[in-house]
Amino acid sequence: MFILGISDNHDAGAAVVVDGELLAAVGQERMDRHKNSGAFPWQAIDSVLDMVGARPVDVDRVVFGTAYTPSTLLRAMPGFHHSQKSEGNFSYLLNLYICYQVALRRSGFEAVEIQASQALLRKRLDRRGFSRAELRLMDHHEAHAHAAYRSQPRSECLVITIDAMGDGASVTVWVGRNGQLDLHFEQSGLAAINTYYSRITQVLGFTPNRHEGKITGLAAYDQAPPELLEHMRRQMRFTGSGFCRLNYWRRQSPDDRFYSFVKRYSREQVAAATQQALEEAITAFVEHHVAATGVRHIAVAGGTFANVAVNRRIAELGCVDSLFVYPNMGDGGLPVGAALGSAGAVPTHLPHVYLGPSYDDRHIERLLEGAGVTFRRPARLSRDVAQLIADKKVVARCDGAMEWGPRALGNRSILYRPDDPAVNDWLNKRLQRTEFMPFAPMTLAERAPDLYLGLDKAADAARFMTVCFEVSPDMARDCAGVVHVDGTARPQVLHQADNPAMHELLVEFEKISGLPTIVNTSFNMHEEPIVCSPADALRAWQAADLDALVLGPFVVERAG
Repeated sequence: MFILGISDNHDAGAAVVVDGELLAAVGQERMDRHKNSGAFPWQAIDSVLDMVGARPVDVDRVVFGTAYTPSTLLRAMPGFHHSQKSEGNFSYLLNLYICYQVALRRSGFEAVEIQASQALLRKRLDRRGFSRAELRLMDHHEAHAHAAYRSQPRSECLVITIDAMGDGASVTVWVGRNGQLDLHFEQSGLAAINTYYSRITQVLGFTPNRHEGKITGLAAYDQAPPELLEHMRRQMRFTGSGFCRLNYWRRQSPDDRFYSFVKRYSREQVAAATQQALEEAITAFVEHHVAATGVRHIAVAGGTFANVAVNRRIAELGCVDSLFVYPNMGDGGLPVGAALGSAGAVPTHLPHVYLGPSYDDRHIERLLEGAGVTFRRPARLSRDVAQLIADKKVVARCDGAMEWGPRALGNRSILYRPDDPAVNDWLNKRLQRTEFMPFAPMTLAERAPDLYLGLDKAADAARFMTVCFEVSPDMARDCAGVVHVDGTARPQVLHQADNPAMHELLVEFEKISGLPTIVNTSFNMHEEPIVCSPADALRAWQAADLDALVLGPFVVERAG
């Protein structure tokens, strides 16, 4: 069975699953170069089909990982859909949209909306040669849940999904047993958690639905004043089985009494209170549902779990035996969840996320020759690049298959020594970024247990840079460039089987420097998607004026 999974909302993309095995997955943003692209993902679809040597006529089933988010009207009017951003998360149109979606789910009229979307999407697909394929639309949170459950190896698992809102819901809890998912709890899109973090992100002057990670980083720079924390708890709290609700019929603005009170405090204090209230609410939620089900192994998906500090708090709970965070936890991960769920794929350890396109050596060589740059092909590439990094050179790497998800995991990464405490400032300036989280460390799996405390309960998630951990004194002393002010780091723990070439490079760096860790940050300029092609990489490398570029087997160094 050849299944094509698709997501056509923000952060659109496509994935291919054949006979229950995930073979390819690509985000549309990497193709069209628009951050969090919501364009219908034709380029991503073409890319995944090309990677597996297939054509539209070969596809047996197309599954969309969201049923009516976006609604049929927005699917029919993509220009209007993606232009409604002037007020960000305070737009009253967003409020009304949330209420409409919730009403559909509660009234039972969602079937009408789904049928209308199916008719529209059927015509769209038929025009591109997919007329032989069966078409299905899967519930948004069900797709999130399948992605998490079927990418970890435990037959029994408690699956939690939390995001802004999809198909009228914001929160679900599922019990996975023997390859089946049963819904245990659901909360509508009226849950306060829907817009909580994003609205605070906007109030602090950042872009909602994109810069929430900045708030997570800022939270470590101060303490939450008690009165501000209590104020936040009134807006976002656990209430017995789910979260408190908001009245989305009422128009909200950044000048409301609630946000006016918030603005009396520094942005660091606001971030600290926002983060603490969120952590308290979510950990109480997890404890409640673990107790209710008796299932202690947790898998999570949904945009809320991009928050690595929240994930840490979940892993630290005494009632939790293990935590797995699906690597592409936001809506970008829906195509994989839809395809795996539709296939009934057996829950299986996710071997890697290098699921995007790769480029052959001749293609890269022609690009470099045409660009007129001087390059070389070292006999011992890993040793050569490790020496550059040891010599304090900033090295960009574009090699092998592109990663699936929001994290660069070595194949589309910028690499540097981990022992420069000032690297977060000067390298972010060079990349035109404003960041408060430190750069992430990539650490040899053989050394990681000695460097990160509590790693064992989230070891699989740590392969994908989705959880932060308290670091050991040795790590804090020797690798200050990747340790946050609160003594934590969000590592990519690298196993040889995950990425042999990158593992070899890290082994060589340890031989030279004595350090089993390097800085790993995404290879992109500010507000751009992570690079995909060698041409993307060459442009970004030149724009950032970095020291060296690894393109496949070739190395380019900056003149002078």
